[in-house]
This record gives sequence, C-alpha cells and structure tokens, in this order.
Amino acid sequence: MATTTTLLLLLEIISSAAASAHPGYPEPAECGGGAELLVVRREEYGGGRILDITHAYREDMPGWEMEEGLGRFLWLSKSMDNGSSVAYFSEMKLPAHSGTHVDAPSHVFQRYFEAGFDVDTLDLDLLNVDVETDTPTPPSVTILLLYSVIIQVKYRLLRSHASGPNRVVSYEGHGAIAYSTSAMATTVPLLLLFLLLLCRVLCPAAAPAHPGYLETEPCGGEADLTVVRREEYDGGRILDITHVYHEYMPSWDSDEGLGQFLWLPKSMKNGSLANNSEMKLPAHTGTHVDAPGHVFQHYFEAGFDVDTLDLHVLNGPALLVDVPRDKNITADVMESLHIPTGVRRVLFRTLNTDRQLMWKKEFDTSYVGFMKDGAQWLVDNTDIKLVGIDYLSVAAYDDLIPSHLVFLKSREIILVEALKLDNVKPGIYTLHCLPLRLRGSEGSPIRCILVK
Repeated sequence: MATTTTLLLLLEIISSAAASAHPGYPEPAECGGGAELLVVRREEYGGGRILDITHAYREDMPGWEMEEGLGRFLWLSKSMDNGSSVAYFSEMKLPAHSGTHVDAPSHVFQRYFEAGFDVDTLDLDLLNVDVETDTPTPPSVTILLLYSVIIQVKYRLLRSHASGPNRVVSYEGHGAIAYSTSAMATTVPLLLLFLLLLCRVLCPAAAPAHPGYLETEPCGGEADLTVVRREEYDGGRILDITHVYHEYMPSWDSDEGLGQFLWLPKSMKNGSLANNSEMKLPAHTGTHVDAPGHVFQHYFEAGFDVDTLDLHVLNGPALLVDVPRDKNITADVMESLHIPTGVRRVLFRTLNTDRQLMWKKEFDTSYVGFMKDGAQWLVDNTDIKLVGIDYLSVAAYDDLIPSHLVFLKSREIILVEALKLDNVKPGIYTLHCLPLRLRGSEGSPIRCILVK
C-alpha cells in the first residue's frame, strides 16, 4: 500500500458538475413542486472521468424473445403512502439475462452448470482491468465490470445461475484511478489487448473459500470440474467485500432468512438450448445501497432513486476503520476515531463482523449501528459522503429512522450496508461499488470490492 501522504492526496473533491441525461432515456422532470427536487440522471460523473455504460432497467427495455419487453420488474412491498410503513421497501423480479448482464460457463454447458460454475466463480481480476491504448492523446481507461451485483449475486448455495445483471463503468483521465499499476497497463491496440487478456494464463494459486460459507467440493466426476470460490483475486490485490446471496442469509425483521430467491424457468436438462435463471429479491437484502427515497416520501415521489446516486462517490479512495466493540456509534465514538479531514468514504467495521451476524439466518436487533447523535456528528464535523457498515442497516435498531433521516436529508451522503469486512486490514483502499440501475427503486443490491 502506498504511503499515507500519497493516499491522502488521492482523496479528491467530489465534483458537482452533472452531465445531461442519455438521449435514449426519458428526460428528467421537475417533481415535488420545488426547484430543489429536480432529478438529474447522468451518464457521466466526476467531470466526465467516469462513464456509465450500463442500461437502466425499465419496463419497455427488450427481453430475450419477449415481444412486450421486460414488463413490470419492480414493486413496493412496503410503502409510506398509506402510513403502514416507516420507509419504502421495493422488491424486484428479473431474468438473469436481461439488461446489461454477464454469462457464466454454465449458461450453455450442462456439465458446468451441474458442477457449479456460476457467476460467483468468475474472475474479478479479469472483470476489473486497466487499459492504456495508443491514441493521439492517450487516455488511461479503466474498465470496471462488477458483474451480477446480485450481481454479484454470488449464487453459491443454489447452483441454478448461469448469469447475472451487470453494472459497467469506464474511467477516463490519465492516472485517475488509484489502483492503476504499471503491471496492469499494456500499450497495445485495444483489440489485441483483449485477445491477450482472454488467452492469458491465470494464476494457479487460489485463495481459500470464506469460512462462513459452504466449502467447495468436486462435482461431475472430472478433475477439471472442481469449483474454486475466492474472496481475493490477483494475488490479494482485489478483495471482494460483498456477501453471497443464499437462502439462509438474514433478511430484515425475519427469523426465516431470505428463502428461495432463485429458480430456473428454462433448463437444458428439460430440453432448453441454455440455462436461464430468474431471481426475486428485496432491494434491501444482502450487501445493498440506500437512496434518499428510502425514508423521505417527497424524495421518493420526486424520483430520487438508486439511479440518481453519484458513481463518483461510490468509487474512489476509502478508509476502513475499526469501531470500539462495546457500543453503538455515538457522537463520542465518532470523535474518538479521529477521521482526518478530506476523507470522503469510510467503512465502519463493528462487533457485527466479530459476531458474524451476516452469516446467521435470524435477524438480530442487537446489531451495532449509528445512533442519531453519531450520525449528526458525522454530518457536522467530517467530509464523509459514503458511509459503509457491516450489517443490514447503518442505523442502530433503537434509532433506526432518526439516523437514516440525518444521513439522507441532504441527498449528499450514500449509505452502503451489509459489507463483508472480515479478514481485511484497516487502512486506505480504492473502493468500487456499483448498484443496479433500478429506475424507481429506493434501494439496490450492490457489488463492492476493495483494491489495494
């Protein structure tokens, strides 16, 4: 890791410049009766340094062999509109091969499907590449594919997954990405580069599967069909801090866990040409992100959904800190952490990780989170714009809504919840988080990685 001085220099000032909406999508409209509630949807972030090349999900987007398009894929399971809920909660149902997505080997090979070669076995080193090309004004382009945030959906227990939705961004601007290294940069024509990437020899050393998840085992009776699931890639340079989606992961206020969320409507075993999965997920399950519309009715009605979140905030230098293990995050705790001025993204590791709460099926109300005064201290005394934590809510159960209101009122702070922060050393990393582009949703599954 670079020196602290060098890393602090990378803590950029977040740009407020907004690019125009893509001409292929509906134009943003002023909603809610106030000029301050003008929703701006962008395809570029950070002054044009970050380009979003992922399609937004919408009902009229094409679906495979669907004449009517994707159709309804998002609905509210709980709503503030009728007073029955203190927040909005969306659920989604999506074919794995709709929108911008990734294919795993099991999509068209039955033996790979049965062996378990799903999207969670794909190499994050290949999906996150620095590319330099020979051009008159050579840009440094980083292609960042955080596949399947459900993507990520790291489907490990249910092996009926041949694909997953994708969020893809690219970065422009020489030297703009903190994890760019000379070893990763290759100056060759772009086509040749990708051919070389496809043909390169992968490192044989594989990190062990996470102890909190099921151990891998050989399947299919062939030596080459042993599935290896990793938490680290490229010799430990890339760390996956996203939890695997499985039936027994905790779900908000439930003792039964998530339950079945993945099924196979089309199967090669039953005569289909390929395996095609579908998923049904609550937006606030597993590693996910909250949008301002989660707890503010006027923001929800105005359209401040996950597709309006700033990718510049979600991608950049981040500080991982350990919180004192015997208490919630209060104003006193925040002050004791001595977070330096200029730090924009902080991941808070708490007793939740020590207790492995995200590996337990039953929801636990005793989890550690922010009290209202801790949230207010952060807003008033730091430059933090991204708050990450290691359970399903950044807010302590006893201050659930008050803390959320403090964080999300300004629409400047992004909340990333249920991060997998075990076995990661405290310090500064490059964080990359990409939610699904779910128009109208106040939350989304998100894939997050740390790069040393």
